[in-house]
Amino acid sequence: MIASNNGNFKSSRVRITEPYPLTRTLFVKKRDEGQTLISYLTERFPYLHPGEWEKRINKNQVWLDDGETHPEHVLKANQLIFHHAEAVKEPAVPDDVRVIHEEENWLMVYKPAPMPMHQGGRYFKNTLSYIVKGIGYQGVSTVHRLDAVTSGLVLFAKNRETANQIQQAFSENRVNKWYYALVKGSAGPLLTVNAPIRRKKGFIFECGYQLAGAKPAVTVIERVWSKDGLSLVKCTPVTGRTHQIRLHLREAGLPVIDDPIYGPEGDTSGKILQNRSICLQSSGIAIDDLSIHGEIEAPGEWCEMELLEVISRS
Repeated sequence: MIASNNGNFKSSRVRITEPYPLTRTLFVKKRDEGQTLISYLTERFPYLHPGEWEKRINKNQVWLDDGETHPEHVLKANQLIFHHAEAVKEPAVPDDVRVIHEEENWLMVYKPAPMPMHQGGRYFKNTLSYIVKGIGYQGVSTVHRLDAVTSGLVLFAKNRETANQIQQAFSENRVNKWYYALVKGSAGPLLTVNAPIRRKKGFIFECGYQLAGAKPAVTVIERVWSKDGLSLVKCTPVTGRTHQIRLHLREAGLPVIDDPIYGPEGDTSGKILQNRSICLQSSGIAIDDLSIHGEIEAPGEWCEMELLEVISRS
């Protein structure tokens, strides 16, 4: 069955949570081994400056699984870091999560932006997974993800068997996904970008043809319309790398107009917070052999070229 909605999914309501105590657990990955505790925290959570992290470490609000707790401690792979906050104040997010389509074994949900998928950084209760479970879907599993700044369709499995089937479909490249993006530049009718991707630093990625360790990545870009140096494009990722569409659009000379990292005025230093929505929407997901199909149209103001507000944000 096809879930289609012609409405504009632009959010207006705001979700605000009361401050609450929380202890977060962080897992040190192999790539982060050798960093000092303070450099790791500063890079991963740039919304706090090094001086604030040092103060928290010295007040024993940050500690390690082996009891070490000083800023210059050198981290090891697989180590656990604990961070306790007495009163977490989460940033507000759009209060516009919607169940678009539901079947016995899966459901398709609309995620507004900016909203993260999972707990991390400044977010715990204002995340899609927490909200979906809070509206009655306690047993669902997330089977793929969107960037916090990207809006649109997210697929959830209602049981472990379905989750395994969907994850296998992703691993075997049997999932069709498509996105709409509003970009700067005049797009041609059809373009394929084949540029490998790798992590550059922290949450920043990069693409190119001579990058050691980069993983293959392919995106097909189709023009919907172009006018006055702006274009609406439909993007179909053949692979599923982190930030793939945003990177490949920039590689094609068609950056998402308001992307703070990879956009026309983007900053890839890792110091810019991704705390607003961008003009990129997950618009369709289909797994034919599992009879999964969900689709929404591009936001109305993009299709109708009512772009004054959008342009003012870029």
